[in-house]
Amino acid sequence: MAVAGRAFPIVLAALALLLALPYVRYRARRRETARRFRERFGAGKDLLIVYTESPHWQPYIEQHWLPRWGERAVVLNRTRPWKEADIEAALWRAATGSLEHTPVAIVVPPDGDVRVVRFWRAFRDHKHGKDRRLRAAEAELEAVLAKLAPG
Repeated sequence: MAVAGRAFPIVLAALALLLALPYVRYRARRRETARRFRERFGAGKDLLIVYTESPHWQPYIEQHWLPRWGERAVVLNRTRPWKEADIEAALWRAATGSLEHTPVAIVVPPDGDVRVVRFWRAFRDHKHGKDRRLRAAEAELEAVLAKLAPG
């Protein structure tokens, strides 16, 4: 019984490591994809905006976001032809997973991991005349971008 009691912490640590591996791989993939994005687009581009041509957000994004952040942004319009192999598509996939993946803003700092700001729920509320969530998400994005050197 004493041997089994001493083995328990080792088994628990091994289980924790096993459970942590997918998360570690996920974070490493995001960082590597962000590095490739920076390599491809350079220091002037620190934002990836991903959206579709939905009437719920396309006009808003094109009228408000692109004039505001367009110089520092790479845009992936998923309604238009795009390739999985494109770095912007790879970053979008790596950063967002399958939840609320469009529309989304992905901030790519000069080094390290990306910051994802999701807008699907905000635009869902916005189409019903409730803009609080959209304003809050835009303020979050603006605050994250403000911490970076201007693009």
